[in-house]
Amino acid sequence: MQWDRCDLVALLFAVFVVIWFSTFKLKTFYDLGYTSDLFAQVQLARSWLDGRGLLEDNCFGNMLVLHTYFLLIPLGLIAKPFGAPGLLVVLAAAAGAAYFWAVRVLRLLGVHGPLALAAAGALLVSPLSVWFYQVSFYGFYVETLAPALCLILFYSLLRRRMIASIITALAVISVKEDAPIAAAVISIVALVETWISSAAEDSRQRLNWPALITLFLSVLAIPLLLAISWSQPPTMYAVHSVDWLGIVRPGTIGGPGALFVFIASNVTKWLGSSAVRQWLAIMIVGSFGMIFLRPYYLLFGVVTTVVAWLKNINDLLWTPRFFLTESFLWCVTLVGFASLVRVLTSGGRWTRRVTLGVAIIIAAMSASVQLAFLSKVRGAYLLHSESSYSPLERQQADAVFARYRGEAKSDEPVVASPMLFRYAHDRNLFWLDRMIGRPAPMWILSDGTDNYGFDDVRVKDSVVVDRSGRCMLRIDDYTLVDRRGRFMLLRKKK
Repeated sequence: MQWDRCDLVALLFAVFVVIWFSTFKLKTFYDLGYTSDLFAQVQLARSWLDGRGLLEDNCFGNMLVLHTYFLLIPLGLIAKPFGAPGLLVVLAAAAGAAYFWAVRVLRLLGVHGPLALAAAGALLVSPLSVWFYQVSFYGFYVETLAPALCLILFYSLLRRRMIASIITALAVISVKEDAPIAAAVISIVALVETWISSAAEDSRQRLNWPALITLFLSVLAIPLLLAISWSQPPTMYAVHSVDWLGIVRPGTIGGPGALFVFIASNVTKWLGSSAVRQWLAIMIVGSFGMIFLRPYYLLFGVVTTVVAWLKNINDLLWTPRFFLTESFLWCVTLVGFASLVRVLTSGGRWTRRVTLGVAIIIAAMSASVQLAFLSKVRGAYLLHSESSYSPLERQQADAVFARYRGEAKSDEPVVASPMLFRYAHDRNLFWLDRMIGRPAPMWILSDGTDNYGFDDVRVKDSVVVDRSGRCMLRIDDYTLVDRRGRFMLLRKKK
């Protein structure tokens, strides 16, 4: 695996991917196409640098109650000076890194350089992969960095690099409390591939010790991370992640231990769920049929659906839950493609013809199914941003809220209509439906909607309240600073 011209081409294409995705992500950001979770992730990443403690935001409070997003902590070094655009560029860099390391994995598995470049490129630009990195409407989740990290982990495991494998595994584990599942299944794939490819050696040499240790660390990390989360006291807006499971009533499962007991006692329901059925289809379609060359990985990989089943989510492609399957899908597809290449280059003439014909048919069918996804990702291919506002409305919004950017102090509390969060992404931004026990906002950034975009919030007698009647803020306490079209800037009266 000496560095050569093919690696340079892969690096150049990876840089192009970063530029392409950065352009799309930033364009969507400045066109007011993102809301909610992107800005919560910015606050979580920056909180320790802003003196608010680790993983604190103005939406849920202590995020460790819900999720162990430890990887966001070092990302604060980027989010602090660059805000939301910095995290969007990080995601674009992850997409580029995924391509580069996919090429390295293929070459390590014996695929010729130009073919490895083309195969990794096809996998990256497939509608399913673009959908994953597009993160429509929300822009960024730290989970979307996992596939790139898993590919680096897979490469290190295949090369049996102990230190590199452990460090990368810890990075994967730090993504979230269920991310160790991804590290575990990648370790299993590396264990199996190493054992099969070294059949001529004795059993000690065939055993991939870095993969075995990584598997052990991953299995150990799951209850540890759940215990860390469970040890945190709940907040008004955040209860333990176990209580957010959609498959049971809140409070039914009393802790991490009870969660494992529940899963073990309901295995048959899990394996017969819609999440597993959809996952089987995704593995066939997303791998372009390469899973048929490694069908036994269906048994190991089914564990990546457990979170979606517990959440009772019918759509497995909901991006935050899909990162486990996406990470596993990439690695299995690369391994399967390498096997296909070996058959086509070393098998008999009829074997090559039959294999190639079957592979073309299955890949074409998989591609046609993915193309049905194209309407959802066409904007990313064409660098068209998603925005509910017209160009004229965006100009009006920029003009109105430029006054806020110029006159407001960064620590002054502010609330905004959901699609206007961009103007306060690096400020003390609060969520309108999370104002109980929070300071009264000094500024309101409105796009003219009475409920500010939240279905459970309405205006009654000049007071913004939710369905239970809890007071959010009193409109009469604010004065109109500027207005253009539907956009209004209000400031709290002194």
